[in-house]
Amino acid sequence: MPKNREVLMDEEKRSNQNYEIIESCTIGSTELVIGHNPNAPNPYVCWYCKGGSNYFLGYYTNEFDDARKKLNERYQSECRMPYNQPAQKQKNGDDRER
Repeated sequence: MPKNREVLMDEEKRSNQNYEIIESCTIGSTELVIGHNPNAPNPYVCWYCKGGSNYFLGYYTNEFDDARKKLNERYQSECRMPYNQPAQKQKNGDDRER
């Protein structure tokens, strides 16, 4: 489970397409969210989100556990992306041990 996972309770509620955002986690500049709409044919969705309002690549499912599993898969995938790796210091000739 991502360490910076957030269960949204007291902060301002967000929604997209009548799904209330109930969980989120962030890696780099990418946010992953789980939404819930009890009236939808598939009441749970896992989306990528940019800028707090641009939701895309939704994975819709009937089970909360499936949505959370998808969120974890996407989180692990994002962790492996080069743009989410910490920058490594470049060594040059002046950095050698003396």
